Amino acid sequence: MACSLLLTILPEELVVEILIRLTDLADLARAASACKPLRRLITSRAFLARLHALHAKPLLGLLLLERDRCGFLPAATAVAAAVARASDFAFSFLPDHAAGWRLRDVRHGLALLSSSSSSSYLSPLGDRGFFPDVVVCDPMRRRHVRVPPIPDDLTAGVRRIAVEHFDYLLAPAGRDGSSFRVVCRPKLPKQCDVTVFVFSSGAAFWRAAVLDACAATEKLFLPQSVHGYVYWRTHSSGTLLMLDTRDMDFFFVNIQTNKCVIGEAEEVGRLAVFNTIVDVGVHKVEILSKAIRGGADEPWRHDRTIPLLPGYKWRAARMAEGYLLLHGIVGNNSWSTPGIQLQHFTLDLKTLKLESLCDSISRGRHHHPQFDLYRSFPPPLSLSSI
Repeated sequence: MACSLLLTILPEELVVEILIRLTDLADLARAASACKPLRRLITSRAFLARLHALHAKPLLGLLLLERDRCGFLPAATAVAAAVARASDFAFSFLPDHAAGWRLRDVRHGLALLSSSSSSSYLSPLGDRGFFPDVVVCDPMRRRHVRVPPIPDDLTAGVRRIAVEHFDYLLAPAGRDGSSFRVVCRPKLPKQCDVTVFVFSSGAAFWRAAVLDACAATEKLFLPQSVHGYVYWRTHSSGTLLMLDTRDMDFFFVNIQTNKCVIGEAEEVGRLAVFNTIVDVGVHKVEILSKAIRGGADEPWRHDRTIPLLPGYKWRAARMAEGYLLLHGIVGNNSWSTPGIQLQHFTLDLKTLKLESLCDSISRGRHHHPQFDLYRSFPPPLSLSSI
């Protein structure tokens, strides 16, 4: 009744101005649950767009991708704990599929799954079952969308070849996070050209890019996205194969070594390399960057060197959402020792603030899970990406 009275006394636009000035997102979430009229205002796309422009997305924890399974390691906050309770990272809300679902990638709070039947890879020429079925889903909202099949005219060349498997990447398509791209690369024999298919949820169609085979493309692995580009590490140490997903053209970029974390620099259009180094007994993160479309002779620019906390061994894991994810172990413990506690830290690349995020237990040398930072506005304060 109080909410209804408020909206009766004050014009709606004035109520919006009051709500947008709430500094605590938890207060705004409580207001959204108070009554239907307030929830309608707060969850409108226009209000949420203003909210996201004023507030940074809270860092809720880590998504753990391991052997086709996804887990959530929440940060030590009430909001993160609530997200952990409400989300379904077992994907039980997906429709049944005869072949079952296989988790392929987790990025920016979304998950990409494909049908897991390997027999579909070797279907007869012209059969749409040649490529797996693909869905993108939001475990927090328990929603999913089916990605349409790749058109036959784009896949004719690939269908004539025995495909070993497919690698997939889920990438953002817009800076506001309201759309996504699906990148699919069939793994073909070494002598075959590289073919990559890209689907944009905004445009709702597939495109294809083809690159002539060469020595550098014999082995491609660990696809990632940066500033609208996708890159694969190559077997040649220190070389990346990059694809501009807007113009759909390939090019190579040289880096110093494959043993580093690669991600977006703060400046749009620049590629960053993050190295953990030890200088006079002090662990540090060294950040170098260069223009993605710069010339082959353009040197790497040293942006900064950041000291880390003493008493830990450090390892940079990945860069995403404006943060560098680092793993730390205390004292002289070995990374390969099962049962040791891994402490996960984030380094904010704008403020250079290092903070503890959560902990996990290592399973030893041969256990290499993929971690992704989960940074999002929890419902009802978020714009849906699907």
